[in-house]
Amino acid sequence: MPELNHSQVFAVKSVLERNVSVVQGPPGTGKTVTSACIVYHLAKINGVHCKTLVCAPSNVAVDQLTEKVHQTGLRVVRFCARSRELVDSRVEYLTLHYQVRHLDTADTVELTKLQMLKDELGELSQQDEKKFNILKRRAERKILQEADVVCCTCSAAGDPRVASLRFRQCLIDEATQATEPE
Repeated sequence: MPELNHSQVFAVKSVLERNVSVVQGPPGTGKTVTSACIVYHLAKINGVHCKTLVCAPSNVAVDQLTEKVHQTGLRVVRFCARSRELVDSRVEYLTLHYQVRHLDTADTVELTKLQMLKDELGELSQQDEKKFNILKRRAERKILQEADVVCCTCSAAGDPRVASLRFRQCLIDEATQATEPE
């Protein structure tokens, strides 16, 4: 992480002292770096069992924040809607679907075989599809539960896989750009 200037340090300290805070500034003033620093300090203050949800209305903003938060050394998962799983991203290696494919557990061997079969054939038998979904949900749950930070768009935060998690704090980047339903 780059060194923070006086305004950024003041913003971080102010956020850590209050329950609700707003950090604002013109473009290019380092709000994303400041946000990543805030998330890092919140995670360290609140301990290992307290997750932080980081949201933004756009996928571009979420990717930028995901990258900056990852640079702090925290365990980050970039959660995206299933419809975005095939879209290239510079933080692909942090996405939930990528981490599921590269998870190293006892279930992973069977999950990988079923995924390859599904990719090859286009579909699985009803029994294999059921087993595949169970193994995939179990892997997703494990990764999400072990994460320090979950990053997603405001609307993706409503996905049952994220909504079922308990977060100690939430940071919303570009909050003024979000619509009311988000």
